[in-house]
Amino acid sequence: MAIGLSAARADLDLTPSTEIHMMERVPMTKIVFHDGAKEITYQPPRGWTCTGSHNSAALSIPEHSQARAVIQSAARVRIPAFDDKAQKLFEATPALLQLPKGAKDLKITEVDINPLIVDSHPTLEVQMTYSFFGQSCAKSILLVNRNGAEVSFTLDTLASDFKTLHSMFRGSIFSMENL
Repeated sequence: MAIGLSAARADLDLTPSTEIHMMERVPMTKIVFHDGAKEITYQPPRGWTCTGSHNSAALSIPEHSQARAVIQSAARVRIPAFDDKAQKLFEATPALLQLPKGAKDLKITEVDINPLIVDSHPTLEVQMTYSFFGQSCAKSILLVNRNGAEVSFTLDTLASDFKTLHSMFRGSIFSMENL
């Protein structure tokens, strides 16, 4: 049975297709991904656009050229336990944080277990700050455990933009359906 679950979860395809629907005469963009025959829908923050390929979808954030948001899938959970041991794991293995080469002064500012539940799946969020070529940056990684597979929602931006963009990105994650 576990083999079937892993195989089904490996079919998650983050190649986006776009649907426009009207909500009270306002056009709203909805992104559609696929897990086999099942459609997974997501509504990005207003004005953000989505491109992608099988394992990764990237969101462009208008007026924030140095910010990036990415949704990625993995066939298995990269973090073995969504519990209080996670912070020690991230501190011991900073490569899990996927910082740009040359990043300095890494500080994990928060590790939060289940900060939100995404379509009934448990989550783990790590927030951090770091310096990159003299600029103060901030990043969050929200990991969603899909029954042994993983989807991550990553936001990486200048520290001065983090609070606003994190709130927008996190709010959009609530729109994820059928994950």
